Amino acid sequence: MTAALKVFVRDGKVFTSLTAHFLPKVIPYQPIWDPRDNHDYSPDDSERPLSPCWAYASRPWFPVVPLNPSFDGPIFECLNHTRFSLRTEVDAQGKHILHHDIRERWYELEKKLIWCQERLGAGMFVPWGTTLPPPPHTFGYLRSHENAKLAVKVALRSRNAFLLTAAACTWHIMSRRYRGSNRPWMSVLTDDHECPIPAEWVLELSRSFVGDLSANVQRTGVFIPSIHCPWEGQLPMFEHFSIPIWVLCTEGASVVDPMLRSYIPSREAVTSATEALQWGQTPAGGEMQPEPVFAWGDVDSSWGHADNGCQSGGENQLISLDFQEEVSPVRLFPEPERNSGQLRGEDWQAFLARRREGNMKREEKETPAQRQSRLSRATSAGNQDYPAKKTTVFEWQPQEEYDGFRLRIRITKNDIPSVWREYSATTRTYDSFHNEWDLCDELDPTSIPDGDWEDEIFAPPAHPAPPTLPPAPPQPPSRTSFLQDIDRYFGHHEVASSSKLNHGIEHFVSTLHFRLGFQLAASTSTPRGRSATFESWIRKTEWLHLCRLVGDVGADVATIPDAQKEIITCFIGYLVTLPASGLSEMPADLWDLGPDPSLAVSNAHIRVSNVQTPKQLLYVIEPSLSASLVVWKLVVADAATAVMCLRRDWGSDITKIALNLLQKGIAFKTLQAMAVAPDARRPLTELRLYSPTYTRPPCKAVYADYV
Repeated sequence: MTAALKVFVRDGKVFTSLTAHFLPKVIPYQPIWDPRDNHDYSPDDSERPLSPCWAYASRPWFPVVPLNPSFDGPIFECLNHTRFSLRTEVDAQGKHILHHDIRERWYELEKKLIWCQERLGAGMFVPWGTTLPPPPHTFGYLRSHENAKLAVKVALRSRNAFLLTAAACTWHIMSRRYRGSNRPWMSVLTDDHECPIPAEWVLELSRSFVGDLSANVQRTGVFIPSIHCPWEGQLPMFEHFSIPIWVLCTEGASVVDPMLRSYIPSREAVTSATEALQWGQTPAGGEMQPEPVFAWGDVDSSWGHADNGCQSGGENQLISLDFQEEVSPVRLFPEPERNSGQLRGEDWQAFLARRREGNMKREEKETPAQRQSRLSRATSAGNQDYPAKKTTVFEWQPQEEYDGFRLRIRITKNDIPSVWREYSATTRTYDSFHNEWDLCDELDPTSIPDGDWEDEIFAPPAHPAPPTLPPAPPQPPSRTSFLQDIDRYFGHHEVASSSKLNHGIEHFVSTLHFRLGFQLAASTSTPRGRSATFESWIRKTEWLHLCRLVGDVGADVATIPDAQKEIITCFIGYLVTLPASGLSEMPADLWDLGPDPSLAVSNAHIRVSNVQTPKQLLYVIEPSLSASLVVWKLVVADAATAVMCLRRDWGSDITKIALNLLQKGIAFKTLQAMAVAPDARRPLTELRLYSPTYTRPPCKAVYADYV
């Protein structure tokens, strides 16, 4: 089904899209485009690609940069910092540098992402002239700086650069899936002969904004002029994965790129969108959208609706800026600094706009002499390296307790030289009427400070640089570092590697064996004593339905050979159709439990008994030796879990067995006998059931229930 073309009109320009329902709140400045020039001169900064950009031939990964990503999970939680949480330290030269704990973890993550980028892109089609993003360390987080504030500022820009490297990995993954690579991208990483990455880490990567290509992850998208599309092979792929694409349709253009003909709207559609914008209405049918009143790219916004294959914001909802509930600014915003001129709840844009309007009124009333004096003062201020003594300097500083809202803070005379170097010409604005400077990063987020960062990067070399050599191939990260990410995030316990298991069926078959008693060496699918119920169940049951019965519907289940599928289907068919008294009819090469199994003797560490409570039958797991020394008992609610505990070699430590159950997402109870009758004393603290989530060790028993 072809998606309907959406038409948007803003500032007299017409944009269309097949994959997005709204225009971004801010449309980037359109660069001068020469169709005969295949190279672009866009700077390699880490800020600009974090919002929608114009298409560049050399950067096809621009559209898949994650928008407002969440830095969580074992891989990216080390990046979960704000300017207030980043710590710095002083090096031997007395300069400030990012704290070594953060710096080391960032560098390890950088090496892993670069390695994944190289492995995923190997052997894939890469358009000629493609430029991959520079490594994050080139943005300065490994270098020292003259003050802590500048070190934090550079670190945040470096942190953003990780998103660009992640986008390059996503682009390679998307290409492999769209073009039908003969190897799944996860197998490319786990089966690499030089550095096989643990499957646990790769699984977490697939769940992050790198490997998740669903609508759950918002992407920045891209703007394309209708006269030229630089990505002939990329555009259909982006459309397939519903990446937001907006095409600027130039009215009366004599040339239209053939790739973009489906984006050219009819004259009636443009007229309808224009009228809807003027009247503030949505055209009938919902195919065209007027000027949006939604905050694009904000934390609480989303891409739009989930229909027509377009991206959805998941739990986030679109919030109309025209109908937000009014809340008193006294509770939402901090008190402005005295004599700063800022009103409470007024951000830097509103302040500068109000000042600009007031200055225009003052300009109408000033005399020629006053105007000449003011213009001379403005010229002098622009030619000086630092502000004059009588000039006041204000810095717009974010406030952590108010979600980064900026206050206009006056800078003391002693601090002006150091603070001044943290900004550039594009992040400083001078008010000649009040003889004041305003310093604000948000004036130009991509600017480079005038401090030592600029000196380090752009200072001319003392000697002629030697001829550049091709970069050395990246060194593979250590396997231990990947497992440390998992261990550090999920707790200080042993992490089992699944690298030696059969990746196609490890979870599915292990569940069949350890919980249901399936013989791994089963080789027959010929059932004995066929019944009509059995035959009917075998005939009607689909493989996906059977996987759901077992509890595993992962993509890897589909790789099980057909012969083994038949054997497993017969095994599950017996369990489903046979009564408990007839399980002895199951072939011995399929089921190893039998009617009277002696499974308990196969585990010398634990023993399993059952206890009947008023509501259910519970299975108690105890150490085989010295059970009386353990004051609490581990209890599971089903026989399959009890069988798994007997089959697994988890030792006699009940705490370790409980932790293994937690890791597998299996609920359990902890029981402890009470010395008094239940009605006589009720425990103050109760925890009746552990949810299948992780609890940091040691796992201590509590008065949770009683036998």
